[in-house]
Amino acid sequence: MRAFIAWATGRGLAGELVVPRAPIAAPSVFSTDEDQAEQLHRCLGDDALPLDVRTAGALTLLFGLQHTRLLELTLHDIIDDGTVVALNLNGHRLPLPPEVAELVRALRDQRQKSWHLDQTASTTPWLFPGQEPARALGATYLYLKLRRHGIALLASRNSARLALATDLPASVLADFTATSISNSTRWTGYAKRDWLDYIASRKQR
Repeated sequence: MRAFIAWATGRGLAGELVVPRAPIAAPSVFSTDEDQAEQLHRCLGDDALPLDVRTAGALTLLFGLQHTRLLELTLHDIIDDGTVVALNLNGHRLPLPPEVAELVRALRDQRQKSWHLDQTASTTPWLFPGQEPARALGATYLYLKLRRHGIALLASRNSARLALATDLPASVLADFTATSISNSTRWTGYAKRDWLDYIASRKQR
């Protein structure tokens, strides 16, 4: 409706009308601390899980990265100086903890071998390639694959972002999670609100 009114106004078919944007609903799906820790433990230590599931899961659980953003990563976005591994996210470096760095290195090496064997089919060395080497893995496929292996993607991402938002200003959170400043500002607002609600409940007791 908003787009239609803007279109009609632009063509002189309607008067000057201002249609407010619909408010963005606050996130409501979260993991408990115990579930978050258990899923992260599995990603870091369960060799029975596929390597791409472990890597994508760990990055989501720790940094709240959207799975669509993970699918944009290429081998060139992995910065490895032999000591520290970081991800290049829109020009910003995200240093990785050692155990996560080990997963990313292993996945990079696995993809590097496959890409060298099939460069004629793809000029982009995706970190999460699809069945067709020229394309990254589909977002829905990755979502379902993670869920099939017990990684609650939405709840995990929300919990990770809320935890980060309690410690980081919006500008840093935006760089850290490769999201817009408006999105990060909302998350810091959620974190502040939840913390104030917690303090209020403690005072009532």
